Amino acid sequence: MSAMQKIEREATALGLTQGFTFIGDPGCDGLGVETMSVFNAACHEAAGDFILIGGDIVPEGTGRFYQKMIDMIDSAVRKPVYMLPGNHDTMDYETYFGMKNYFLYDSKLLLVVLDNSGRVFPREALELLGRALRHERDNIVVAFHIPPPNSVSQNSVSAEEWAKVRGLISPVRDKLKYIVCGHVHSYFEDEVDGIKLVVSGGGGARIEEVEGVPNPFHHSVEFSFDPSGNLRHALKRIEYDKLQRPAPAVMGALKEAYAGKCIAVVRYRLYEEEAAKNGKPHLAKLFAAVAESELRHAGNFLRTMARARSQEEALANGIESKLHKANNVYPNGRELSKSHNAWLAAYAFNDAAAAEEAHLRLFKEAKELLADNRDIPEKRYFTCTFCGYTMTDGQGKTKCPICGAPPGRIS
Repeated sequence: MSAMQKIEREATALGLTQGFTFIGDPGCDGLGVETMSVFNAACHEAAGDFILIGGDIVPEGTGRFYQKMIDMIDSAVRKPVYMLPGNHDTMDYETYFGMKNYFLYDSKLLLVVLDNSGRVFPREALELLGRALRHERDNIVVAFHIPPPNSVSQNSVSAEEWAKVRGLISPVRDKLKYIVCGHVHSYFEDEVDGIKLVVSGGGGARIEEVEGVPNPFHHSVEFSFDPSGNLRHALKRIEYDKLQRPAPAVMGALKEAYAGKCIAVVRYRLYEEEAAKNGKPHLAKLFAAVAESELRHAGNFLRTMARARSQEEALANGIESKLHKANNVYPNGRELSKSHNAWLAAYAFNDAAAAEEAHLRLFKEAKELLADNRDIPEKRYFTCTFCGYTMTDGQGKTKCPICGAPPGRIS
């Protein structure tokens, strides 16, 4: 049975609900693996009895995109998933998701979904709202895509449009606990006519900077009831490493593909450099484009393996890896090369070991600051294009301390 619900009647009675999760704007930035991994993690970790997607599930509302998302949802979710229409959800929306205006209810919750994807509340949406409010409950939530006028973001419907809704909700304002919207790819809270407004667009699309909103990040919003039966909400950061790991056989295939792509990135970057040196700048551009493509593929395979990490984990893992290479891999490789009279190989291992020491120092400094939730100081970083040594600030204006390359070879 499909988790994705197709709405074929305007009213749906729920069993007694303990809560639900709201996920805003998963797909309007495109359905690449990065976007899908964020959305998949949000769905996988969703609390409550059902999920409500706050619109813009796809970059454009055609069947092939809708079907991709439905397939992903049905493979990842074991609870009902409901949609509300966003401005990207056009054309085939009703074929896949049914009615655009509807409501869900149980003995203590009334959740009304309205279509304002065109920046207006159509007549059918307003009429549905009027009928839904006859099912008055102690906790009423009205959800639509584009926010009402508020004090944080001007990306909203007009005051004239909002007045149409205000007149209908006024009689139940004391029980209307939330207005919930998406559309703005950030997170903020406000009050509109004395009602709590929650705007959440962090379910997969690229996060946007909103003036006055600190540190936006991908997230979902969980709604649940307190012991007194009042609806409450909590912001939940999406943890990318919470993705369900693939089966061992699939992991093996992913690891092989990931390793191949990492090698390909380096190969094509070097081909790019050689083409440029040999007076073929247009061929260099081709190799650069292919290298970028291979990098994105590698990232997709890594995300699919559920190996994305927090900054703290990334630094700890980086330190562990660099210690192993600096203390074992490179010294052993250097000595092995010398014993076989492979002096060029020994030279390469030696250069890499020196670079690892610099990386290790920088990572340890960063880890100490991150432990206090602080970013590292602003610095300029330079890399020797001959031996790969990493320098900061004034070091980049002098010759490389490892291989002696002049400043012109340091970028």
